[in-house]
Amino acid sequence: MTIPPKSRAEIDIREEVDIVRVDPVFLERQRNRYASRGVALVVLLNGVAAIALLVALAQGLPTTVKPFADAMLVFAIGAALGLTSAFFAYLSRTFRLERPELLTTWRRPLRWLAVAAAIAGAACFVVGINMARQSVLPDDGATPAQTTTPPPQTTTPQPEPALPTPPGTEQPGP
Repeated sequence: MTIPPKSRAEIDIREEVDIVRVDPVFLERQRNRYASRGVALVVLLNGVAAIALLVALAQGLPTTVKPFADAMLVFAIGAALGLTSAFFAYLSRTFRLERPELLTTWRRPLRWLAVAAAIAGAACFVVGINMARQSVLPDDGATPAQTTTPPPQTTTPQPEPALPTPPGTEQPGP
């Protein structure tokens, strides 16, 4: 259905621009959700890796226990750093809500400490995995290289046996 030309001219066309405003509480809730998931992942990865090493020790896989114990220590440090990151984020949010006057001085350092602790926790996971891998690999450099080639044999050349001559072709001897 079309509008007749006369009524088209009478229509008042107003353009309105709606400004979308996002609730700051919604943004803060989303940030908290993503940050808590990331920190939980760091803690979970390090914790599960340490448990996996304990299971491997119970099965008797490694030949030496010290490298596995070192890797477990690195995983424990990574899990502690993940929890430290959550603690710094908690302090930052608490200061923001309860002491807004401290917001300008403490917010940024606490945020960067939380981020640095989370990154260090993830790095501890990677380092711990590498340490566990190296403890299971065989030691190639511990013993000197053995050559498997036998020593050369010195032999004197043997004369080839003479083939028998057919009958009737013998040559008289001296």
